[in-house]
Amino acid sequence: MKTNTMNLYILNDVLYDYTPGMCVIAAESLSQCKTLFMKEFGDDGDSEYINQNRQKELDNASIKVIEGVNHPAGVVDYVFGGG
Repeated sequence: MKTNTMNLYILNDVLYDYTPGMCVIAAESLSQCKTLFMKEFGDDGDSEYINQNRQKELDNASIKVIEGVNHPAGVVDYVFGGG
């Protein structure tokens, strides 16, 4: 499988469950990263509440970028926060 050079986006302070979690996403751009995050962790129709909270987490996330990785686009790994 051919992979394009991607960036790894490390999102901290997302996926809250009493405490923050984190997520690593391979994407070509921050815009694509945010789209992949919402596709994976948002709710596709049943809960606007979940979508609003996930979007708020994403807007306030601390994001670090590692450029030029050879990995297909998508969620690489994640951990939900815990209580």
